[in-house]
Amino acid sequence: MGSNLDITSKSTRGVAVSNIASIKRQVATYLDECMALDGVSGCAVVSRTGALIGQRMDRSLSALSFAAMGATILGSSEAAASMVHFSRPSSVFVEVDDGGILVLGAGNDALITVIINKSADIQSLKRELAVIADNIGEE
Repeated sequence: MGSNLDITSKSTRGVAVSNIASIKRQVATYLDECMALDGVSGCAVVSRTGALIGQRMDRSLSALSFAAMGATILGSSEAAASMVHFSRPSSVFVEVDDGGILVLGAGNDALITVIINKSADIQSLKRELAVIADNIGEE
């Protein structure tokens, strides 16, 4: 999806309106794929600047705030890794007693944030989500 993922900005940067509808459908497909995975209770596709592109979350949550925080988590981990001369992290997992939040880079322009239930198999979920993230990054 590359630069076309930034469909939430006020300017579409020359992207045709028909392309925007197509991009929205593709993002919806990726979100549905994420939600179909065991242990996922919510997810969002977000620009690396924190703009919400699409989401499947409980209405009681602020998707806009969650999107911005997901981008901040990944961006901060990238900065920390760079400081110690490590390569760019592909994901960050925030572990809490009753579940977790997984943030995965999806190409240069996007990321996926996922809310995970406590019962989830994290390693299996990371592998499955990495495939989706790679697909987003290739678009």
